[in-house]
Amino acid sequence: MSTMITIRDESTGLGHEDRVFTIEMPSESMTVRELIRERVYQEVDDYNLAARQQAESPRYYGLVEPEACEQKLNASPSGRPTKRPRQLDWKKQLQVAIDAYEHNRFLVLVGDEQTTSLEQTIELTPSTEVVFLKLVMLVGG
Repeated sequence: MSTMITIRDESTGLGHEDRVFTIEMPSESMTVRELIRERVYQEVDDYNLAARQQAESPRYYGLVEPEACEQKLNASPSGRPTKRPRQLDWKKQLQVAIDAYEHNRFLVLVGDEQTTSLEQTIELTPSTEVVFLKLVMLVGG
């Protein structure tokens, strides 16, 4: 049975605007890895659909930024987006996101509880809010 959940993106960095959206999950019980997979798959699929329908490259709103090589493929020599962006690979984006989670570049909070591993099982309901908190490293001290 699928369930619709609310996702909130937050950051410890200055000038970051929180983003809130809903996403349909295929199950009410899943691991953190599966949660990240579903999110990344959906956002890459949304981007690729928009890229096919628009004359210019759409902005990518994702958990993690595309790798530099994918950004370069989608940019002109001047660094600006091309008119015909290439499709992003959700599997590459998933690997970047998994690596970021494992290296504490973001935290996943389900309700008020911080997850501790990719294999942790979480329960989801329509009232569940999942927060992806991106951690920004301090400069200096």
